[in-house]
Amino acid sequence: MRIVLLPGWLFLPVPFLVCFYAGDTTEIRFANVAAEAGIQPEIRCGGPEKKWIPEANGTGAAWLDYDNDGRLDLLIVNGSTMERLRHIVSGEALPPRKDGVFLYRNLGNGRFQDVTVDARLTNAYWGTGANAVDYDNDGFTDILITNIGIDLLFRNNGDGTFSEVGRAAGLSQKVAWHTGSAFGDPDNDGDLDFYVAGYVDLQSLSWSGAAPVCQYKGIDVFCGPRNLRGETDLFYRNNGNGTFSEATQTAGLSDTGRYYGFAALFEDLNGDGRADLFVANDSCPNYLYLNLGNGTFKEAGLASGVALNGEGRTQANMGVAAGDYDNDGDLDLLTTTFSEDYFPLYEQQKPGLYEDAAFRAGLGTSTVSLLGWACGFADFDNDGDKDLWTANGHVYPNAGALATTSYFQPVAVFENRSARFWPVPSPAPPAATQSYRGGCLGDFNDDGRIDIVVLPVDGKPVLLENRSQTRHRWIGFRLRGRQSNRDALGARVEIHSCGKKQFETVRNGGSYLSRNDPRIHFGLGNCDRVDAVTIFWPNGNVQRMKDLAVNRYVTIEEAR
Repeated sequence: MRIVLLPGWLFLPVPFLVCFYAGDTTEIRFANVAAEAGIQPEIRCGGPEKKWIPEANGTGAAWLDYDNDGRLDLLIVNGSTMERLRHIVSGEALPPRKDGVFLYRNLGNGRFQDVTVDARLTNAYWGTGANAVDYDNDGFTDILITNIGIDLLFRNNGDGTFSEVGRAAGLSQKVAWHTGSAFGDPDNDGDLDFYVAGYVDLQSLSWSGAAPVCQYKGIDVFCGPRNLRGETDLFYRNNGNGTFSEATQTAGLSDTGRYYGFAALFEDLNGDGRADLFVANDSCPNYLYLNLGNGTFKEAGLASGVALNGEGRTQANMGVAAGDYDNDGDLDLLTTTFSEDYFPLYEQQKPGLYEDAAFRAGLGTSTVSLLGWACGFADFDNDGDKDLWTANGHVYPNAGALATTSYFQPVAVFENRSARFWPVPSPAPPAATQSYRGGCLGDFNDDGRIDIVVLPVDGKPVLLENRSQTRHRWIGFRLRGRQSNRDALGARVEIHSCGKKQFETVRNGGSYLSRNDPRIHFGLGNCDRVDAVTIFWPNGNVQRMKDLAVNRYVTIEEAR
């Protein structure tokens, strides 16, 4: 047994340096290529001192193919200044800005081009979350930007430009603090509904005079979210004609606790074939809304075992990831949380019943000093199991005065070895120097190795190109619905390769304020073929294929 210290995590105070069994050398490696790729916007969330809670929570990004050229483009939303935020909250006219949102077109040669102006994308508000789906089933990917302000819905015109249609489409025009969003088809009618999480009621904050000061373990910090009133979550039902109707109450999604919502995820979490809804809440229990199949949901977070951690405690949940980390045929969940706590891993024991397996899976001790945000499961080394990544960074710039944590924290990658996670030593040393928030997974260069984009709360984005030294095979799928929704959200894909079975679902939401690659990906290890593929479409159709070649992305249209 070889014991090593993790050099990428040397920012941690001495009492929290931990030794791990490294075994054989990991193949997982990343390199920050943001500058070479031409992705260099300046993310700004207020001032560096973080005197107000809106300054601390960061922004998100989304991978999408807005021009249907087969390559992943990148959308990034930006925060703003406290001066502008006061104008937003007071309802005053907002001065123009050119840096509220950025759209980068993938040129296919490792470089991206800023096409924001040509695409007619603007955002006058304080941006929080980014999402991208084909909400009107016209074959072109549209964009949703959540804000501290008014949420914006951009319809893709099909010619490289977008039109903002939020008001006409029925979105709320109330100035509010919204965070993560999730699209899905919970009623299986072939079009996409969506959910938006609300964080803090802006009217519960003091906007005049100096920022109020609170205490955390003897240091001065901003106040909140505790003791502030939460903002309500919203659910929009798609009318099938390009508009939505707000249906939060009638659907049973009324957020009665007024919890501080951060991330949402539509996913079948009890195996009944219907899209349920998970909501990660900051400093409050998580929600799990089970789909009753009649257009309504029932909240069952506590009964399902995902409202609290395994110790029965409420945590400050930021992001959420879903995946079958133990390859037992059902979905598991992970949430990222505050420092001096651990990231719970909710392992599904039987349909709809979860147990916190963080310590058994190796994540209990290794995540205690991290304050996590964006997260996701992905097979970074293509060996046939789901690895894990988390974006990390404290909310208090003076957190280094404490003996237990730090403001700047690394992007953490954990390699899955037989359903146990091992921290990868220094997966990308240049990425260990900022305080991160939003981020998403996506294979931007189509080489079958999953990459990561991650955003600091202030500064330039990091694009982590996966340069893992492996010859393992892989296969990926892009599904196109016909009777089902065009994005095939909710579809389940099962593959058999060399005697091994894996599955993945097409999902939207999760991570933190961000949208992952809309395609799904499987690592195959040394297997050089996929023997069989079964696709369970959201409307109940089942489609089968055999003997697929590997190391490529396959586009599959739903059979008529």
